[in-house]
Amino acid sequence: MKKRFLIVWLTFVIGSFSVFASEFLTPTVLDVRAAGMGGSYLCDFKQPFVLLNNPCGMSFSGKQVFLPSLAFDLGGPPAAASKLFDLVKSSDGESMTDMLVDMLKESNGIFIDLDMMLPLTFSRVANNWGIGFYNNIFVRGDLPSISSVTAIAGGDLMLAGGFSVPILNNDFHRLSLGISTKLVGRFNIIYTGSVTGLTSMEFDSLPADMTLAAGFDVGATYILWDILSLSAVWKDLYLGMSHGLGTITSMSFSNEEEWRKFMQNGDLSLGVGVQVPTGSLKKVLTSFSVYVDYDSFTSIFNKEKAVFLPHPLLNLSAGLEAVLFKTIALRFGMRGPYLAAGAGIDLGPFHLSMAIYGKEKGIDPGASSQVHGAFSLSFYY
Repeated sequence: MKKRFLIVWLTFVIGSFSVFASEFLTPTVLDVRAAGMGGSYLCDFKQPFVLLNNPCGMSFSGKQVFLPSLAFDLGGPPAAASKLFDLVKSSDGESMTDMLVDMLKESNGIFIDLDMMLPLTFSRVANNWGIGFYNNIFVRGDLPSISSVTAIAGGDLMLAGGFSVPILNNDFHRLSLGISTKLVGRFNIIYTGSVTGLTSMEFDSLPADMTLAAGFDVGATYILWDILSLSAVWKDLYLGMSHGLGTITSMSFSNEEEWRKFMQNGDLSLGVGVQVPTGSLKKVLTSFSVYVDYDSFTSIFNKEKAVFLPHPLLNLSAGLEAVLFKTIALRFGMRGPYLAAGAGIDLGPFHLSMAIYGKEKGIDPGASSQVHGAFSLSFYY
């Protein structure tokens, strides 16, 4: 019965996506633990976001309950990292502008990313089923020059659900298929103008926008001897609609602006995971995991759009996690050419994580690199 339901659901969703076109910025779910390893991995089943990362993993993750938690992630160009604190303190518009000019001289534009996960986030995975509610706010700032600034601030609410179907399950090998669906509501405001215009900006006059979207992930995972894991997941296929609401002081759903339909096709992600046996060291080295993922696999064959797509190296990520005494976690990794490192303390349902990592905002390595710092206080078991 479950297999029939899976086939019918896939047929319906894939067919319904054929009438939409355009792109959608995938909602960010802030996972600081994964950030310290260079990103989220398809074959990492030991984390509470398995429902979103790889629905097949619900067959192998066991019970995972994520309680309301807090997380914070801030990123900017390396040239600005040492000056961000002074910039925040500055209340003088002229000195702030001078500081930005200095930073622009040392970087190819300034990009600022801020993400916060709010306590409205919670989820539960058990018995091959999962459901979750996710809430975050974000700020995206793009400053290529003093005379041009684009800033977007907003928040996402996402309801996700999914299930996995174990096909094989024995001591030698295991195989699972899975699917997850997501319903997203987004509200954001946009500022376009100059840096000097920020000091005289009237907040009430900023335009607001609302987006409603639905999407799904589907994939398969194979595990050999509980050591080697292989996953293939088609991720982030979305369809939806967006609508301008007017300015903040005069928002209206019934204005004359039409709903804009869009589609994000998603792409195939491939992952490999290895759970290294620790043998006699198990009392000290509780676990040692290595992961490698490649995102957007089919894009490397799209020669017509290759000039507009990220460099293939930026889709490659690799990371490892070593857990000592079941309590202290050390993490290292890389995303493309950028390194990542993190650490965590796990005390029952209490998890404290921090990470620092590099990220590329452009489509080529080194075009617009960023340095991110992230911190989370999480409760899950």
